[in-house]
Amino acid sequence: MNLTDATIALLLTAQIHGTNAAVQATAKRCSQRLARSKRDLMFTVMNSREPLKLVDHIAQNLDLE
Repeated sequence: MNLTDATIALLLTAQIHGTNAAVQATAKRCSQRLARSKRDLMFTVMNSREPLKLVDHIAQNLDLE
């Protein structure tokens, strides 16, 4: 798994489940599969007070080009 895969998993979880708990659980699972140097984003989402809003903010600011 790479950081792109983990980010897509977070976005899908937010879209499908729409709960803070689901987003945090996905971030935790993904962080376990990522290399240690790539885990910062997952830890930020896990420790956020409102992970769903954070993931929404990430989605709005993606550079798709």
